[in-house]
Amino acid sequence: MSTAVVVGSGPNGLAAAVFLAREGVEVTVLEAADTIGGGTRTSELTPGLLHDHCSATHPMAVGSPFLSGLDLGRHGLTWLLPEIDCVHPLDSGAAGVLHRSVEETAEGLGGVDGRRWRALFQPLADGYDALAEDLMRPLLHVPRHPLRLAGFGPRALLPAAAVARRWRSEPARALFA
Repeated sequence: MSTAVVVGSGPNGLAAAVFLAREGVEVTVLEAADTIGGGTRTSELTPGLLHDHCSATHPMAVGSPFLSGLDLGRHGLTWLLPEIDCVHPLDSGAAGVLHRSVEETAEGLGGVDGRRWRALFQPLADGYDALAEDLMRPLLHVPRHPLRLAGFGPRALLPAAAVARRWRSEPARALFA
């Protein structure tokens, strides 16, 4: 039997360990911290208040086909999904507000920016599961959803600066940034 040592129990280390173990490799995971999870850990550093040790959101983890296939709920994982994912406050008192819904975000931006936000992001949100199947696989593969992937390509290739010029309002520009 083959053996492997994975150094670090963050999301990538644990995913590698699971993948190898499923392939019949005997895996040892080494972690220097007292608890596993790396940047995905949450703990009560202040009584009554949960703190994320690194990022405050893991959108790619929630939508990951690999992680979805692990049935982590049976091991106690519960995703905490806020009603509002992000707010970018501005000096003017306005704010760009990112809701879980593309439609709600677009409504909050209003007018031209709302229509443009919807046009850019709604097709991606509507077909996310199919798109994720291709985006979260090895680079060299035959796409399962080639038309969906082809529709994503032009959006992904545009420089962020070019897309940022689409927005007319400060909240939309801040939110996109």
